Amino acid sequence: MVIVFTIIKNCSNCKKNYKLADYRKEDKILKTCIKCRNIYKKSRNKTKCIHDKEKAQCKDCNGSCICIHNKQKARCKLCNDPIDITIKLMINDSRKTDKKYNKYDELNLIDYPFVKNLIDNSNNKCYYCSCELQYKYYTSNLGTIERLNNNLGHIKSNCVIACRTCNYSKVGDRIN
Repeated sequence: MVIVFTIIKNCSNCKKNYKLADYRKEDKILKTCIKCRNIYKKSRNKTKCIHDKEKAQCKDCNGSCICIHNKQKARCKLCNDPIDITIKLMINDSRKTDKKYNKYDELNLIDYPFVKNLIDNSNNKCYYCSCELQYKYYTSNLGTIERLNNNLGHIKSNCVIACRTCNYSKVGDRIN
C-alpha cells in the first residue's frame, strides 16, 4: 500500500487552499496560486497604453502620474519639496548599495526621520569642508550621505551629511 501525501498551502491573495503544485513556477514556490497570478497578469495588461507603458506613467499619453513638468509627480522637484525627494532617493540608493555589497542591516539602516534630523542638525553645511549644501540640483554642493567607515553599510551610527565633492573624493577615508 502506497500513501501519497498532498501538501496543501494557503494563497496569500485569495486565502484559499490549493495543492503545492499550484504554487510552483520553474524551481520556485510562490506565495500566490496560479489563478491569482493569471488574474494579476490580465489586470496588468489592461493598464498598458499604446506605447507599451503603464498608462498612468506614460509621458506621451499624459498619464495621471505625470506632472505639468513632464516628470513623475512623486519625483518632480518643482512640484514637491526637493529635500523630501532627495532624502527618499538617498535612502533607496543606500539600501540598494548595501544589498549589492552584502552590507545591508535592515534594523540599523538609515530612515527618513534620521536623515531629516541629520540635515537639520548640519545647518546645511558639509561635515568636512563646511560648504553650503543644497538638495535640488546635481552639482558639487549637493548634500549626500557619507559613510564614516566604508567597511560598514549605511547604518545610523556610520553616516553624516557631506557635499558631493567630499563624498566622491573619499575625504572621510583620509581623515578617519
